[in-house]
Amino acid sequence: MDSVNFFSGIEGYRIQKTLRTPLVFKGHGLHSGVTTRIELIPAPPNTGIVFTQRVGRQTVDTPAHFSFVTATALATTLGQKEFPGSEVATVEHLMAALYAMGINNLKIEVRGPEIPILDGSALPFIEGILDTGIELQNYTHRVLKILKPIKVYAHGAICELLPRKSLRLTTSIDFPHPEIGAQTFAMDVSPKSFSEMIASARTFGFLADLDRLKARELALGASLENVLGFSETSVLNPEGMRFQDECVRHKWLDALGDLALCGSWVEGELVSFRGGHAIHLALLKALATHPHHWETLAPESLRPYPAAASPQVKALRIRR
Repeated sequence: MDSVNFFSGIEGYRIQKTLRTPLVFKGHGLHSGVTTRIELIPAPPNTGIVFTQRVGRQTVDTPAHFSFVTATALATTLGQKEFPGSEVATVEHLMAALYAMGINNLKIEVRGPEIPILDGSALPFIEGILDTGIELQNYTHRVLKILKPIKVYAHGAICELLPRKSLRLTTSIDFPHPEIGAQTFAMDVSPKSFSEMIASARTFGFLADLDRLKARELALGASLENVLGFSETSVLNPEGMRFQDECVRHKWLDALGDLALCGSWVEGELVSFRGGHAIHLALLKALATHPHHWETLAPESLRPYPAAASPQVKALRIRR
């Protein structure tokens, strides 16, 4: 297998990876409005993605796993319930970028209550990863193989996992707005496809909802610099939309970020209609009640040690 296919093909996702050097992002939180800083630090094989917060004099580590989700209101929040103040909100954009790029092992030091929203998309994370480079590691990644369908319903939303050899996501939305309406987007996951077709899609919202959200202490950091905004009839951003179907592409991004919290590479298809963070969490929890509908492949040691992937990663072209 040549090095490019080794990274970007299906088999490439079965190889554990980390960053070559630490990577820092600074900004403010979409919902908290608070200035935050995160540092992505390379970690050894089989570490997983771990968020680290200082709580008083104590350091609290929270694995990026759905069993540690504490809230799903307009964002996915992770934390340790026995350690108030350990919560890290709005992890989905970062998790989607890491998952799409095949990065499995990182320690993420967080200073603040939330991952910075940056421009509202995953593109800044992808650009940082490409500049820093990716290191292949000498273990295979844990694989979750879907054998039979698993489906959940909630408040008119449907979300399911279906058997498939490669990972594919199909998301559908339906908003009664003249610039959105019914949209569907389906795509197999690869570093190149995510970088070019998904990463730059921004979170979106409606002006009519802003006061209500702020009353709930949500969207306190929202602006047209980090949100694709809509009035009752049109797009508020002077530059317009990055894609005609930017909204459904961002929902695809969110779905991937939530799916990443399963802690495994998935062989299957996620299908989501009117989905959101809450139903994505319900679907992952449904794995426990459908034990014969999936199987896992445990990590195995590899020899010889694979070469670093950064030249191939930097060669990917990103469409802004």
